[in-house]
This record gives sequence, structure tokens and C-alpha cells, in this order.
Amino acid sequence: MALWRVQVRVQKWLLPAAVALLLAYTADQLLTGERGIVTWRVMKTQLESLHEQNDKLKADIDRLKREIARLKPKPGADGKAADLKDMNVGKLDKDFVDELVRHDLGYIMPGDQVILVNPSHTPRP
Repeated sequence: MALWRVQVRVQKWLLPAAVALLLAYTADQLLTGERGIVTWRVMKTQLESLHEQNDKLKADIDRLKREIARLKPKPGADGKAADLKDMNVGKLDKDFVDELVRHDLGYIMPGDQVILVNPSHTPRP
């Protein structure tokens, strides 16, 4: 008789206990699981960061395309692109070429004054 009462008690609490455990597991997965809310927020932040990086890279690409266009010879009066043998500096953006030569190659023109700055030296106030 006592065994029967224990059996009835177990059956009475088994289903609610199983449902409670299932709900707890589901809530845990909803919050911290692989596709949970916390993971979703982290991925959303990463996506925003990637969009920002993508926008910066697109801006860099546009800038580089503009620089490339400034380095290419402009078409002649007949609308055809100039050949290398026909190319002269007058058809290029002289200021841009001059800036590149000075900055990237470190050339200076006669008459330029060069001021060397020691980065470790701080000026007096």
C-alpha cells in the first residue's frame, strides 16, 4: 500500500517537474543559447561595426579611383585617349603629380626650404 502511495505521488509531480525543467531549459536557450538574445545583440553590434568598416573602405576606394583618374592622361581634342608616346605633362594633373613626387618619393624642388623636425624634441612653452 505504501509503495502505491509513493507511486501516485511521483506520478502527480513528475509531469509538472518535467514541464518546469523544459521551460527552464527553453528560457536558458532563449537568453544565452547559440541563437539567443545575448548572441543576437553581440552579432548586431558586430554587424554595425562591419558596416562602418565597409563604408570607410568604400570611401577609400572612391578616393583611390579619383587619384587614379587624376594620374591618367586626359583625352585629346579628338576624344581619343592619348598614347604613351603622345602623352605630355600638360595633359596630366601637374599639381597632383607634383604632390605625389614630393610626398611619396621625398623629392624637393630647387628653392624649397626644408625644415627638419625632431619628433622627440618638444618645443619650449
